Amino acid sequence: MNRRADQAIDDLDRRVLRALRDEPRATLGELAESVGVSRTTFKARLDRLWDSGTIIGHETQLDLASMGFEVQAWVQLNVQQEGLEEVRAHLAAMPHVIEAFSTTGSADVQCRVVARDTTHLQEVLLAISACSVVTRTKSSVILGSLVSHRKVQALDLLDL
Repeated sequence: MNRRADQAIDDLDRRVLRALRDEPRATLGELAESVGVSRTTFKARLDRLWDSGTIIGHETQLDLASMGFEVQAWVQLNVQQEGLEEVRAHLAAMPHVIEAFSTTGSADVQCRVVARDTTHLQEVLLAISACSVVTRTKSSVILGSLVSHRKVQALDLLDL
């Protein structure tokens, strides 16, 4: 279920979400204490945030290079009209595609891929291009991270 606009996040929600962001491995009791509420209140609010769709998951962050994926690249795809679902299914079946987005601008789809090295990256790019609705690809190798993935930091925008 998605949170509706009339279900605004309140101050306690923000405190709960910040506690989860700041101490993701803490127990419910520790998190409740850091927020200044009882464990029961914290758990009820956490459940409400899950049920409303505000929290949609949690994941372990991995260092891809330490796992043998030395190369990452952004790949832009141009797709035939009405081909978005086919390309979505094609990319979803490729484990080296770690995220993909439909976009505006000069490309229809932008995805991030991982590869062991540049030879392997070429194989991944050829596999992406094999999708019948992909008309053009353009790739850019990622040299380094300047700002890490930080969805949860969007909480700080709520105070502006």
